[in-house]
Amino acid sequence: MPKEVVVYRSIYGATRQYALWIAAHLHCPAFDVRTIRAKDLQEYDTIIYGGPIYVGEVLGAKFLKKNLNTLGHKNLVLFSCGLNDPEDERNRVNTEDQLSDILSDELMAHIKVFHLRGAIDYRKLRLLHKIMMAMTKRSIAAQDPSTRTPDDRHLLVSYGIPRDFWKMDATRPILHYVWALKYESLRYDVAP
Repeated sequence: MPKEVVVYRSIYGATRQYALWIAAHLHCPAFDVRTIRAKDLQEYDTIIYGGPIYVGEVLGAKFLKKNLNTLGHKNLVLFSCGLNDPEDERNRVNTEDQLSDILSDELMAHIKVFHLRGAIDYRKLRLLHKIMMAMTKRSIAAQDPSTRTPDDRHLLVSYGIPRDFWKMDATRPILHYVWALKYESLRYDVAP
């Protein structure tokens, strides 16, 4: 019987929440990447990795690259979690370009990538993150308004206000993909 596992890295909790929702629906364990080693994942057929977008990269995605020899023969799924709207093609392309810079072409060809929208509560940000967000706001405010993206305009209007974009339904494409992998595997396991 195929087995799945969810591995994640979270800073403020959105990625963790998505990881726990996915694990609950798949009836599989979820581990913080900081508490597990690649060799502990040998028993699983599908590894779902989730990481927040932090300073332009998916935090912890290097775990997959570092352990390609151990994990490369497995079904690999990656989901990012960030503030930008994943329905906007520009955001998806930017995130996937950043992943391509971190991960090898071989790994990118082998991995299925999904993007989810997270949350922000300015009151809970660490000082460095508060400074980064203030600098981002200042940079956007200095831009020609006609060049601002919908996410830029949203940040300017909602800056300082806690925003929660979590949706359990957003995990459906990931779940359907993993269930399809499981079904395919089971189909071949019971071949005549």
